[in-house]
Amino acid sequence: MRKNDDFHTTPLKSCETGKVEPLGTDHTDKGGSLCELLVHMRRVREAVPVNERLKEELRTRLCSLQAESGLNQGPTEPLDGDGGLSAPERAPGFMKRFAYWWLFPVVLLAAAASWFCWNLMAPKFLEAGPAREISLFWLEENPLSFACGPQMNGFLVVRDGALQLLNKHGNRTGIVKPPPGQSYDFPALSCNGNKLALVRRSAGEEQIITVIMPGGALEEGSVQHLEAALAGAEVIYQVGPGENLSDLTWSPDGQTLAFTRGKSGEQSEVYLLSGSEEPVSLGLGQHSAWSPDGSRLVVERPGEAGEAELWLTGSSGSDAVLLTQGERPAWGAQGYLALIRVITTERILSYNPDGTPLFTVQQRQGEIRTLNLGKNGDIIFQRKDAEPLPQGDRLLPAPEARPGEEELQWLRRLEFEGVREPRTLLLNPLSSYEKILFSPDGKALLAARREGGAVALLQAGLQERITWRGDRKW
Repeated sequence: MRKNDDFHTTPLKSCETGKVEPLGTDHTDKGGSLCELLVHMRRVREAVPVNERLKEELRTRLCSLQAESGLNQGPTEPLDGDGGLSAPERAPGFMKRFAYWWLFPVVLLAAAASWFCWNLMAPKFLEAGPAREISLFWLEENPLSFACGPQMNGFLVVRDGALQLLNKHGNRTGIVKPPPGQSYDFPALSCNGNKLALVRRSAGEEQIITVIMPGGALEEGSVQHLEAALAGAEVIYQVGPGENLSDLTWSPDGQTLAFTRGKSGEQSEVYLLSGSEEPVSLGLGQHSAWSPDGSRLVVERPGEAGEAELWLTGSSGSDAVLLTQGERPAWGAQGYLALIRVITTERILSYNPDGTPLFTVQQRQGEIRTLNLGKNGDIIFQRKDAEPLPQGDRLLPAPEARPGEEELQWLRRLEFEGVREPRTLLLNPLSSYEKILFSPDGKALLAARREGGAVALLQAGLQERITWRGDRKW
């Protein structure tokens, strides 16, 4: 208590005049409260003793640490009055703490580069969205043959030997009928849509004709312009009686036409026709598909086990490599090969009391699968000989079949006869998909699928996805 009394009775020195004034002097008008506070803080500081020896030892120790770390680039600065490091001595430690700030953007850049490389090199597969029906036609003896415009702006469909023009919504905008005694089939549009190739049948003979496609014919349904173009068509190839032509498809550059030539009762061959040159044979096969870069083709050939096989071959017919079982291939701009695989499906119609199948139905149906071959098929040539053939990813499954009249009649007969043993009904082979075709940009798939007594033209959007573990659909 004595010290406090002495402290409060000690005269104060004025911060303005420098004169010692009694404690009770009024400083209100001069900002005295602030002056009293400053004087009080100064006296408190002077009352605290400073260990000069400890301060000197601390200074010496810090200087040695700076010399060892190489941060002391100049003369040693003295400690400030508070016993801490002065500003120049605190700066090296501060800068050392943030010396590696540049690592953050480097890490972000490395992560972005790794993600880009992973997206570029990781295995991928195609995933199809819901199939949308474009149009529906009555079923004919021949499979539905169609072609697609360059921007999916329209379609050409052959029905009863005539050309039907459809807009992008599937509505018929016109029909081009051939002259009497003639018929059209197997339309093929070039990638840019400026050239149309057709098979024209007349008096038992078949020809391949080409025309310059009128601009906007598919979008506007310009029947008159297309009829005029067909009237002046150029015949580029012709076969004699008993021979047939089919499966026309343009190369990506629109300069070479692939087609199938065959005779009744004999195996067909695939040919390439470029300009006025003689056609070049690629050997046995049918339903050819060009690679996106135009250097190779995939050809359907008969297999040893009775199942159709797909072979990858060069444009000269050399270096043929077996891909997988399948038929009617289509090679899209993104490097994916689509194919139809015929599988056997089984449906259980009734069960025994113990839950085992009693009466079942088996039927062969088609589903669409894809293989990622790249732009030219080099992926297949890098595969080792011991590796099994790829099966492909399931893109569009076989449509679900419902019991028909034949199954119901078979069930009634078994019930009437009192058969209680397991039985299986084998239906006639059925390939539900008749033809598949990629859109010019490879982002959509077109398919002709049988549905009872009609055939539907379907369109499904495609999305490329990275193959994660357990994500592939075999």
